[in-house]
Amino acid sequence: MSANLAPLRLLALALAVLGLACDAAEPERFGLFVATLDGREVRRILSDPRREMNHARVSPDGNWITFTRYNKRGWNGIAKEEGGYLETEIMLARIDGSELRSLVPPRKDTVAANGYWTPDGKAILFVSTDNPQRRGQIDRIDLATGRVEKVAIAGDPWAADPHQVGQRLAVSVFDEKRKANSIWLVDLPTGAARQVSHHGLAGIDSATKAPLGDFDPKLSPDGRKIVAMRNLGRHNWHIVVIDPDTGRERDLSAAQAVDGVPEWSGDGRQLVFWHVDPSGLKNSGLYAMNPDGGERRRIPLPGGHFYTMPAFFPGEASGGNARLIFSAERNPHL
Repeated sequence: MSANLAPLRLLALALAVLGLACDAAEPERFGLFVATLDGREVRRILSDPRREMNHARVSPDGNWITFTRYNKRGWNGIAKEEGGYLETEIMLARIDGSELRSLVPPRKDTVAANGYWTPDGKAILFVSTDNPQRRGQIDRIDLATGRVEKVAIAGDPWAADPHQVGQRLAVSVFDEKRKANSIWLVDLPTGAARQVSHHGLAGIDSATKAPLGDFDPKLSPDGRKIVAMRNLGRHNWHIVVIDPDTGRERDLSAAQAVDGVPEWSGDGRQLVFWHVDPSGLKNSGLYAMNPDGGERRRIPLPGGHFYTMPAFFPGEASGGNARLIFSAERNPHL
């Protein structure tokens, strides 16, 4: 099940190495926050003492958020992404955190995670294993009716991490023979699909137990580029920009780096992402850079939290006032 839904377990690994893991529950342990790109106007909108919340995205009209919530608790009673995606659920709330409800409730031995809005804001695409084989597929829930349908993709691949721009859908696909992930592009009207990333990697990373290759693709606002994170193995995750029409790629990370979950600004001129520095955890957090890798910089945020998985508000440009939504876990060591 988890091969194509492999969590980015880098936070847990870094915390364990540095002895900073925090096991006790507290009222605001996990949170969803908003802030500006320059680190101002930081505001918590939701919190949970025991369940991690991440992959938060704002609706096209700016009024709602969807996110993944984890429910499978570990030995300490805490439910986190590092424990796997079983019993996850797709959540919905207003941008201020009110009217919180579960759109796709948790089910035993089933995944419902990594939701992303359709461009019209009328539905949410998400990863599901609601099938007899428990293989990853892309489902679509209509917000008006609550109806859930599987998104047709030619060849019925093991798919995850959906992101739609126009009538194009980018997904991460697990190759069961090579045990590796690549990015595919789907034409939604026809279901026709083709592989657009070709990295030559194969196998499972012994350090993170995740497949090598590409995850979490995001189409640029004009649909002409895809940014994704690539697992090269041994705690080495890079951000790559792919031209889906030519196959050309550009690696934006240092030779040995831990960069992940990149997202575009509304004008396509900035990327935000999550960086982990295992040698100095206090250097970890949210970063931004140009799509060519230039002007890389950390987003200044208050201490006391480990910040992850940022995303721009839809349509926000790339100036300092552009708004972000992101996840955080409280940790007094940071």
